[in-house]
Amino acid sequence: MAAKLNFWPVAIAALSSLLIGFAASTLAYRYRILRVPGQPVFERMNRELGLTGAQRQEIQQIMRETRFKVRSEQHDFVNRRRELFMQAFVQIRAILTPDQQQIFDRDFAPPMFAGGIRGRRDGGGGMGMPPPAPPQPGP
Repeated sequence: MAAKLNFWPVAIAALSSLLIGFAASTLAYRYRILRVPGQPVFERMNRELGLTGAQRQEIQQIMRETRFKVRSEQHDFVNRRRELFMQAFVQIRAILTPDQQQIFDRDFAPPMFAGGIRGRRDGGGGMGMPPPAPPQPGP
């Protein structure tokens, strides 16, 4: 009998918590404290700003151009970062003795450089790149 008496307060507390959570989330979405997840920005702008047809077309064009520019910048950044790391590893490797280079090639060359130090089987060159040229004397 004691077990039945303890069940009801727990059940009432759980049900109350669920109802309060549901009411709070409903109000948060209604008053835009929370936004619907996954809703595209353009659709929300169109609905909330009441865009005209011309505005929609211009905004969509701006968003397409910006998306293209961002992807291009990301691609350039990734390539430049890879080049910088390659240069650093080539410079570090040039300082090492041949025995150290073998260990360096095996243990320290990052796997993201496919075909680089780890991918070379001929034992020469390192990272598939020649060592950096020595600095040229100024005029």
